[in-house]
Amino acid sequence: MNQSIRLRLSVSCVVLFLSSAAMASTAVRRAEFSKLDGPGADGEWLECSVELEVRHDARDPKRRAPDYVDDLTVELLLGFESASNGRSRFEFYRSEAAPVSLKEGRHRIRFYLPPEVLERDRLGSEAHSFLVRLHRSGTVAGEFVSRQLERSPVKESFLRRSEAEASRNDGILLPQFETVFRSAYPRETPSYRIIERTREE
Repeated sequence: MNQSIRLRLSVSCVVLFLSSAAMASTAVRRAEFSKLDGPGADGEWLECSVELEVRHDARDPKRRAPDYVDDLTVELLLGFESASNGRSRFEFYRSEAAPVSLKEGRHRIRFYLPPEVLERDRLGSEAHSFLVRLHRSGTVAGEFVSRQLERSPVKESFLRRSEAEASRNDGILLPQFETVFRSAYPRETPSYRIIERTREE
């Protein structure tokens, strides 16, 4: 093996190692669902709480400081069985939130479905299936799925259907800072960046 080939292989291995390390240093631990009354609201909201863990990583070249992640966006896709109007069907909802900066440790990113939608679509207290994606600098850096989506063909079917159908429910699944719960967890709520993104229909 000549020197240039060895050099290219070495560089590739370093890039792969850094990428893997960056992905492993920020991960989803769990997603939990619960219904709760909103302050001054008539009816129950559905809360989805996504727990993240950020680890110290001095090898991550995208970090400004080894104890902080600054370029993270959390994307949430939900699939619910709906039984409104006597018909059984699936409804898909999607949203995303971008914390300004997360320090080493565990954090909760919360999303909400409003009471009107729970009542209209007759949604249960937990999604049938869900997928959480972590994006960093425009690249998928991690993924966490419900038990129903652990098989690849099922997950791909879920993604195709949600891509085709979720747009009709855009703006309904809301990040915490856009709801009446914006101040509900003062010690657990990070600051958020405004995401300026236009979805392709």
